[in-house]
Amino acid sequence: MKIRYLILFILIPFISVASEKFKLKDFSMQLEQITSDPAHVWVSSGFTTVNPEYHTVMGVNEFYSPPFAAKNFRFKLSFIADERKIQDVGSYGKGDVGLVYAGGIWFPDKIIRYGTYHHLKNGKLISLGVTSELIPLFGQAGFMVKISIKNRATTPVMIKIDPELTPGNPDVIPLNNWGFSPPGSNTTKAENYKPDRWANESANIGLYSENETRLIAPGELEVSSYIVIINKKDKELPDLVNSEELELQTHQAWEKRLETYTKNVPSLTTDIEGLENYYKRSIITGLLGIYENPAYELNPVFLTSGMDGGGFCTYVWDNAGYIPRMVTLILDEKVRSFAKKMVEIDLEEHYAFSLDGTGIGVKYSYSPWSFTCLVSTIFKFLAPDKELFEYNRTLILNNEKRKSKNNLIDYGLQHNMLEMRGTGWEHFVVSPNAERSWSLRQLAEMGRSVGVKQSELDDWNNQANNIISSIQKNLWDEKAQWFASEYPDGFRDYVYSIQVYDALRADACTPAMEKVLLSELRENAFLGSHGVSSISKTDSTHFEVLDTDWSGGGAYTGDGPDLALIMYEKGYSEVAWDILKRHFWMGNSFIYYPQEHFCDRPMSPTHKRARDVSGLCAAEAILFGLVGFQPQYDGSLWISPRLVVDGKINIKGFVFRNNTFDVEISSQKMIVYCNSTKIYDGVAKMTKIL
Repeated sequence: MKIRYLILFILIPFISVASEKFKLKDFSMQLEQITSDPAHVWVSSGFTTVNPEYHTVMGVNEFYSPPFAAKNFRFKLSFIADERKIQDVGSYGKGDVGLVYAGGIWFPDKIIRYGTYHHLKNGKLISLGVTSELIPLFGQAGFMVKISIKNRATTPVMIKIDPELTPGNPDVIPLNNWGFSPPGSNTTKAENYKPDRWANESANIGLYSENETRLIAPGELEVSSYIVIINKKDKELPDLVNSEELELQTHQAWEKRLETYTKNVPSLTTDIEGLENYYKRSIITGLLGIYENPAYELNPVFLTSGMDGGGFCTYVWDNAGYIPRMVTLILDEKVRSFAKKMVEIDLEEHYAFSLDGTGIGVKYSYSPWSFTCLVSTIFKFLAPDKELFEYNRTLILNNEKRKSKNNLIDYGLQHNMLEMRGTGWEHFVVSPNAERSWSLRQLAEMGRSVGVKQSELDDWNNQANNIISSIQKNLWDEKAQWFASEYPDGFRDYVYSIQVYDALRADACTPAMEKVLLSELRENAFLGSHGVSSISKTDSTHFEVLDTDWSGGGAYTGDGPDLALIMYEKGYSEVAWDILKRHFWMGNSFIYYPQEHFCDRPMSPTHKRARDVSGLCAAEAILFGLVGFQPQYDGSLWISPRLVVDGKINIKGFVFRNNTFDVEISSQKMIVYCNSTKIYDGVAKMTKIL
């Protein structure tokens, strides 16, 4: 096994790029803080993602780099120290159980783990300090384990590293087959066909090593490296690899990612406990969804999940509906290509697109609203886009042509809706019918800027008003004091779903209805100590705790901050803050935000995706709710801060239409700088700043 060496460290300071606002170390976290399941702890280069073996110092589990899936893969390392084998198995036993795990640190570009071995053997002390760095490769599928061993004893020790690679069932899976769940594999077990090479009918795996055997003097430190690469069966593996070059490529890819995709995203500092970490981890959750591979239809592509092998695709609802402003800040002008890819898959047929651009999934009830969220944001942040508008108009108006009753659309069964596990939120429901009215109004606003005739704009606004009137008349039940879900045969059910609150955003509620909805935002109803519940606990018919996504006991990660954002938009700042702060624990307990989390304890379900892009909704709620940036269709920018507690928030580097804003706010005072010039210093209130 060979690795070709090339000294690059002299060049690193000159060729590295970095963000002025964010550094990789800003997103680091001690592994011991994390409450996620071990299967949710991954590290990604934006090309390969890999999972360390829990509580080992050097062990590695499966890794993915579409189209490659290293299924059932394992990589272990042991030491032979003066002919005594020291295993790294994460044992919980007593005495000499081998190398002992001593903690670690997660960084966006690598995971560092520490280990120690300290025993007297036949009168001689063997004392080793071990540090490993697990580095996912960028530009090719694979990973590196870089091992530093320090001899802490007073006598030399001969170290031989013993690798053990279990190749599993590697597979090359077509790009259109990477859906929401991690891919399976039907391939046979890979077999060893020559030293350090394994293959099956689909893929080759190669192992490369450096410095396997060393005599380490007292107090000295020696470094070894192991690299695993996967390739297609018909493509030769390289004879040699360059460990330092591969390490540098991953590091530089991440430095460039920060520089490129946070240039419009501000940093946030504050003395309010928990807020800063909650914001930062939201940002890294978003950045981890950016994959850069020229083999993909979009490069870069913004993924829904993409950490644990699942969600290597792009869903419209969460990427466009929950986080349109953050996606636009991050992708900047590239967001147009992102939106146009959604157009190409035909949102009247599919709810997501795969890595090769193929549309996947079914027609989804929330797609017209989600796409409108993104297009309207592009209009406000960048400029009107006639092509996107025309498709958006067609999508919305075709939706309006669907068979309806009393101006309300029957949206079908669970697979087109929230996917609850019982009867309830189906057919004629307040949401997404309420979102139809919101979308029509936004369409009218955008239409005005691209020259649509006034009579057509009036028709859209009138239809929006008709929908609202029908919702209030036909779906609100005065006796039940809640919105009904009505089935075609007349059956009516009443689901206390968090989705009801989207009706507030759409102005579909009378003041009396609004008061009822607000009354459910309390403990033992929608609110828990650690977030919100997707179903109110007062709804004993539908509430459960195993399907946190839409059936209770927790919620989809974007829903808590989105609910807070709705409250900010409606002027309920105290309620919004109460909701938002219940999520601050997440910034101290998760390296990135998972698909869902519980609302009564600081954990996430183990059987769902490790990461979800809707985690960016935390930053969306903070910047556009709490801090209160409000872009307008005319290209102006307003700000309306809504801080209701003691403390200060400093925002630095919010970029809007090529202008950079820095903001300092407290509950009473606000200072705004535009391009480093102070433009406002006074009471915290709604203010035009551009």
